[in-house]
Amino acid sequence: MAGFTREHRDDAHRLSLDDHASAREALTRLHQTAQDCQTKVITSERPYFGDIAHAVAEALPGQWDVSIEHYPDGTIPVQLLDWVWEAGPLLSTLSKSRTPGAAILRDGGGTELLLAERTWDGRYLTGILLPSPDHLNVTGAGPRTVVATTAREAAAGVRSLLLPSFEQLVHLARLREAQEDLDWVHGAEPGTVDAVELDAAVDRFLIHAPYLLAATRRAAVKPLAASETAVLVRLEILLARAQADADAQAVPAQGGTDEALALWLEAGEDLLGVVRTATVSPAEGPSRPAVTTATPPKPPAAVAAARTR
Repeated sequence: MAGFTREHRDDAHRLSLDDHASAREALTRLHQTAQDCQTKVITSERPYFGDIAHAVAEALPGQWDVSIEHYPDGTIPVQLLDWVWEAGPLLSTLSKSRTPGAAILRDGGGTELLLAERTWDGRYLTGILLPSPDHLNVTGAGPRTVVATTAREAAAGVRSLLLPSFEQLVHLARLREAQEDLDWVHGAEPGTVDAVELDAAVDRFLIHAPYLLAATRRAAVKPLAASETAVLVRLEILLARAQADADAQAVPAQGGTDEALALWLEAGEDLLGVVRTATVSPAEGPSRPAVTTATPPKPPAAVAAARTR
């Protein structure tokens, strides 16, 4: 049977056609059971959608979990549509046509893909869901939806286009959020910065820093000078010490917090400059946001928005 069913993939039974008599008997029982349950058995050359979703997941780097969503009324929940990053083919298909189901693929590290089948031509659409605002606030257009006719094509498009675009957009969002925090504290009047808000900004810096460092280390846009490498090494030492403190006790030591704050205020601009130099090409934006004479507003805390999924 093709299409969406309520049967889990791991529990699916595959009927061998090698023994014609046994196959005929099994199909007869299936037909009778369907009549007793007042349902229909429809044969189709289209593969089961759950198998497509698992095939895509298995062809992606890393480990991905697959959740099959069923929509008996053919309507995808609005709560899920709110999380689709690109308002393009995927969102249009899910919101304007009957959609019996979809699949969500999760890598366990915060990346989530939405896979759906376009009913009128059988093509598979793969888009990406917005990152959780608990960790990052992203803005702007999202990665383009991958449109494919097979699971192999879908996985190839996700690997070569969707995931790299997503990773770079998230990287730029981390860079922007870190810069906004620095602009806020450096542009504020002395004595006006709330201690709680300052601690939250430093916490965001410590959350983003490992990702920014990793992106910088693996980037090849431009080789780093010795002074730029020294900035990265200094931050890596701080992060390693902070991780050791976290492993040793539930509450970080005040000294570690003060050290992180001092480094952030002293070398934050240098660090972000090094990250831009190594990871941001000229086509993606200026090397440093334009300087403004106005005091930057306090950036919003990275807290959960009204969306849920």
